[in-house]
Amino acid sequence: MATQREIRRRINSVQNTEKITHAMELVAAAKMKRAQNAASAGKPYSKLVNSTIRSIADRIHPETHPLLSRTKGDKSLVIFFSTDRGLAGSLNSNLVKELENLVGDLGFITLGKKGRNFIAKTGHELIADFPLSEKPDLADCRPIVSLITREFLEKKIDQVHVLYTEFGSTLKQTAIVRQLLPIIDEEVLAELAKEAEMLEKREPLFEPNPDTVLEAILPQYILMELYQILLEAKASEHSARMVAMKNATENAQELVEDLTLTYNGIRQEAITKEILDISTAAIALE
Repeated sequence: MATQREIRRRINSVQNTEKITHAMELVAAAKMKRAQNAASAGKPYSKLVNSTIRSIADRIHPETHPLLSRTKGDKSLVIFFSTDRGLAGSLNSNLVKELENLVGDLGFITLGKKGRNFIAKTGHELIADFPLSEKPDLADCRPIVSLITREFLEKKIDQVHVLYTEFGSTLKQTAIVRQLLPIIDEEVLAELAKEAEMLEKREPLFEPNPDTVLEAILPQYILMELYQILLEAKASEHSARMVAMKNATENAQELVEDLTLTYNGIRQEAITKEILDISTAAIALE
C-alpha cells in the first residue's frame, strides 16, 4: 500500500500536469478561434468559384481543358495534410485509417511531420514534403499547386486527391479524401446532367466567352481549393488539440480528487491507529 508521502508526491505531480494541460488548452482555444474564422471566411469564395466552374462545364465539353477531365488511370498523387505535433486526440490516427483504404499506384505530397514519418514507414513514394505553417498563407499553396499541375499536365499522374481533416465544428472533425484533379469527375458530370433536367435553364453570360473565362479561373480555383483545405486542416488540428487538452485537464482534476480521498483515508487511519495506541498505553498504565 502506498504511503502518505508517495500519494502526496503523486498529487503534486498530477496537479503540475493539470496546469500544463490547462495552459495548452487555452493556447489551443485562442489558435482555434483564429483558424475557425479564417476557414469560415474562405468558404463563400470557394463555393462561388466552384459554382462558376460547374456552370461553364455544363456548356462546354470537359475534355476541352486538360485539367477538367481525363480517362481514369491507376497513378494517383495524394496530398496528405497531417500535423507537426501530437496531443491532438485521434486526428492523425483517423487520417491514417483513411489512407489505408486508398488503393492503386500512390505517390504522396506531405504537409506535417506526422504524415511524413508515416509515409516513410510504409514505403510509399514520397514525391515532396512541404512545411506546415502555423499561420497558413495563400503563398504556402502556390508551390504545391505548381507541382501538381505540372505533374498532371505532363501525364505523370492520373488523379490528385487530398487527404485531410474537414472542419465541421469544435467537437466534430472528419478525415476525408477528396479529388482535386481532374476537376470534373464522373459524379460531377452526372450531377450536372441531373441539374439540367430538373432545373429551369438560366444561361449566365461569360465575357468574352466561357473558354477564356475557364482558362483564367482554373488555376485560381485549384489554388483557392487547396488554401481552403489548408485552413480547415489547421482549424481541425487546433480544435482537436483544445478538446484533447480539456479532457486531459478534467481527467487530472478527477485523479487529484481520487488521490486526495485516498490520502485523507490513509491519514485518518494513521490518526485512528495512533489514538488507539495511546489509549491502549494509558489503560496499561492504570
